[in-house]
Amino acid sequence: MRTLLLLLLSLSAYGQNALVHINAEFNKSNDWYGLEVVDGIKVYSGYLETNPAIKEKYNITKVPTLILYRDGKEIERWEAGLDMKLHIKANEVQDKIDTL
Repeated sequence: MRTLLLLLLSLSAYGQNALVHINAEFNKSNDWYGLEVVDGIKVYSGYLETNPAIKEKYNITKVPTLILYRDGKEIERWEAGLDMKLHIKANEVQDKIDTL
């Protein structure tokens, strides 16, 4: 998986398809499991503590947050519930990826 620093450079410089997973170190145990199984897209993952500018740049209000980009533009966003977990199944995200 690529880091969020690369994401900043590549999404803003080039229109591309990407799946971005943003979390916080204190919530690491709730990283979204589907990152390892989605296919056919570049996956970026990182933590707010490592890249604090990400929070404001991508309007992150809940962690974890999963964002799907097509040609550099956000097309879908999934955010954690009150339990700080993403309740989205990998096959649902994969279906969205497959329609890009």
